[in-house]
Amino acid sequence: MTPYIISPHNPSILYYGSQTLFKSMNKGSDWTAISGDLTTNPEDQGDVPWGTITTIDESPLRAGLIYVGTDDGQIQVTEDGGDNWREITGLPTKWVSRVTASQHRVGTVYVTLNGFREDDFGCYVYKSTDFGRTFRSIKANLPDETVNVIRDDPKNPNVLYLGTDMGIYVSLDNGGSWQSLGNNLPTIPVHDLVIQPRENELVIGTHGRSVWIMDIGAIQDRD
Repeated sequence: MTPYIISPHNPSILYYGSQTLFKSMNKGSDWTAISGDLTTNPEDQGDVPWGTITTIDESPLRAGLIYVGTDDGQIQVTEDGGDNWREITGLPTKWVSRVTASQHRVGTVYVTLNGFREDDFGCYVYKSTDFGRTFRSIKANLPDETVNVIRDDPKNPNVLYLGTDMGIYVSLDNGGSWQSLGNNLPTIPVHDLVIQPRENELVIGTHGRSVWIMDIGAIQDRD
């Protein structure tokens, strides 16, 4: 469950999360902590891990603009590569399943939260346009399903993809409304989404039902 990413600005730079965020400048040969404890350092919660980073993303538009989410509901951002961190507040205290920096607008970031470990199966999807200072819900017409991942389309700034415990959805108006992309995809938890920009393909990682690939060229061409 440990998250790590390759910097979109330099393939030699890696980020790795525990309760703190680590950075390597040489493809993992050496690591340096660039934060303190970004969690609330909660007490032991039994067989469920608590107090660890669950998601990391660096803005593809600005190096050093990094967002981190944790399993105890913390979201933190640094705009200077880890020298200073700011806690993002105002959202429900849930497991942070994904924080995704926009590929089109520097200050825009998307957050999904997951409450199923506490028997909360609500749909928590949010968008900020001011580096996480304020958020608004973009759940719109989505059903109450646990949300695992959100991605924005690299070519069309209006298109978002969302993976839940029941399947996958797409928005053509940046979260104003959603529609299912299920078709022949099994009703199965979708845990990760990756877009292959050269082939215009959405790669869908599921829980127990393999990897699925979808041609999204027609979606990307929508106005």
